[in-house]
Amino acid sequence: MLNYFLDLFLKQIFGQPFILMAVIVFVGYIAMKQKFSKALGGAVKASIGILIMGFGSGGLITNFNKLLVSVQTVTGMQGAGLNTYPTMTAGYEKMDAILGAGTGASWGIYTLLVAFILNLVLVALKKYTKIRAVFLTGNVMIVQAGVSTYIVWRFLGLGMIPTVIIAAVITALYWGISSTLLIKPTKEVTNADFTVAHQQMLGSYIAYKIAPKLGNAEKDDIEKKKLPDSLNILQDNIIATALVMFISVVAIFFLIGGEQIDWLRSAEGFNQGGLKNTVIFLLWITLTLTANIVVLLSGVRMFVGELMVSFKGISDKLLPGAVAGVDCAAIFAFAPKSVVLGLLFGMLGQVLALSGLIIFKSPIFIVPGFIPLFFDNATMAVYANKRGGWKAAAVICTLSGIIQIFGAVLAVKMMELTWWQGSFDYSTLWVVIIAILKAIGAALGIPIAG
Repeated sequence: MLNYFLDLFLKQIFGQPFILMAVIVFVGYIAMKQKFSKALGGAVKASIGILIMGFGSGGLITNFNKLLVSVQTVTGMQGAGLNTYPTMTAGYEKMDAILGAGTGASWGIYTLLVAFILNLVLVALKKYTKIRAVFLTGNVMIVQAGVSTYIVWRFLGLGMIPTVIIAAVITALYWGISSTLLIKPTKEVTNADFTVAHQQMLGSYIAYKIAPKLGNAEKDDIEKKKLPDSLNILQDNIIATALVMFISVVAIFFLIGGEQIDWLRSAEGFNQGGLKNTVIFLLWITLTLTANIVVLLSGVRMFVGELMVSFKGISDKLLPGAVAGVDCAAIFAFAPKSVVLGLLFGMLGQVLALSGLIIFKSPIFIVPGFIPLFFDNATMAVYANKRGGWKAAAVICTLSGIIQIFGAVLAVKMMELTWWQGSFDYSTLWVVIIAILKAIGAALGIPIAG
């Protein structure tokens, strides 16, 4: 009987993200004294959003992996795509293969809950910790907690409770410290009382600090200049995603050649034998991958809205004076031209880095992804332009694109995944965290778990 209830609650209920997230949102609304019907509606929307996100992420992983197989077949290089959600899922798959189905996701959710509570505690003790930001970007929280869980488990080989605690402490400190660093810079950009809580917080703070040394904001503020109308289309996320995907698939097609393109058409690949024209087939892959991301993000938006409302309501009541940390996209409307600038120069940096990988015959090839490319560089460009103008933003975002690729190569080598976050912080700070945990595990004689 005890085993039945343990299985029911730990695996069937709390081990299922679509149920657990619904419970969290429901409790949050009830704590805010909202009507039962509103709490139930929010819970249902959050649950459906989680499932939709899974559909998009699963399709993206499956389709991108086929491209990576072709790259590996032709070059012998280990291929890895840059994207946030598939990184988490890939880590969970390795955990599930050893620990049992659903284990990775359930441990990741526990890490999320403990990390969030620790974040609140750190803010409650702000007199001593100096941490004032409450991390509320739900989709990012889920991914980062999941990746942290996998990293700790992989190198330290511990059970659920110590893995969750260690991963939660690392995650909570990253959330609290990094998002607090951006309170003042965000206030300068938006004149509003919130901060950015995403995956390039360290990169954004560095951009804010060094931009004045690279340019003159008074003379070169891009927001005060007129952009060509032809570039305004890049401010549409779907179009920008499709463009990045198109460039990536074109590069892969040139790399793999006709024989592997035919394989991709076959039943083992995308099962699109009817698309004999290579250009049409290329467009089909591009738009399919874009559609996967659109589905994924629509699911994210669906449950994040509910999650943010319930979490923010709780934190406002418990922690007066705390600053809400929200998605980096919240600052884009305050500097739309900087957003386009960040995308373009971030892409330039990634192309330069990818060229370097090919020229120097790197054993690992990185396939760029829209989320790290766009959100990272757009966000850093906003802060950099505010403090140093477009010249500073251009230099910083180009360097960021290079760092994203080279840092991801190091992470992929240590993590042995076919996906990596790819964001600036996860190509710098988190590479160091991975190296430290790997060194600790090796010093203690702990075999790598997965």
